[in-house]
Amino acid sequence: MFDLHDVENTIFNLIQENLLYFTIIVSAIIGKIKESSKNNIFTVWVIYFIGTLFHELTHLIVSIATYGKPSWFSILPSKQKNEIGETVGYTLGYVRNNNLRFYNTFLVAMAPLLLIPLSYWIYLHFFEYFDKNIWTMISYIFIIVSLLFSSIPSSVDFKLVFNKNIIQNLAIPIIIIYLLIYFEFNIIEIWNN
Repeated sequence: MFDLHDVENTIFNLIQENLLYFTIIVSAIIGKIKESSKNNIFTVWVIYFIGTLFHELTHLIVSIATYGKPSWFSILPSKQKNEIGETVGYTLGYVRNNNLRFYNTFLVAMAPLLLIPLSYWIYLHFFEYFDKNIWTMISYIFIIVSLLFSSIPSSVDFKLVFNKNIIQNLAIPIIIIYLLIYFEFNIIEIWNN
C-alpha cells in the first residue's frame, strides 16, 4: 500500500544523508531558472526574493552604520534596457546613498559579503529552531543557497569600488585588513562565541 508518510521519510533520509549533493542540485536548479527566466520578471523576482532582500539589506545596514545616508531602498525588480530599448536584464533591487565617501564606499559596496558568515551561521544552527522534516530540509538548503548566491557583490557594486577613485576607496579596507592580520583577529572564533 502507498503511504505518503513513508515516502516523505524516505526522501527526507535521502536528502539528509546526501546533503552536499542535494545542495548542488538546488544550486543547479536555481542557476537554470535564472538562465531560463530572463524574459519573465515575475519568475526572477520570486526565485531571488530572499537573496535580493538580504543583499540589499546588507547595503542598507552598512550604509547607515558608516554614514552613507541612504535615501531609498527598493527590492522591486525593473528591466534594464540597452541603447535600442531591448531588455538585457533586470535590476532586482538597490539602495540609493547620498554620502558615499572614501571611508565607506568599499564597505557599502562589498556589504553583501556579510551574507557568507550569515549563511554559515544558518548552516550550523538552523535545526536548533526548526524540527527536521522534508520541508524544513528543503527550506534549509534553499535559504543557504540563496544567501550564498546573493553574497556576491553585483557588477554595479564592483564598479562603485573600482572607479577613478580606486586608491581612496580601497585605502580604509586595506588598513583595516592589515590591522586585523596584525592583531591576529579571528572573526569565526568571535562569531561562534
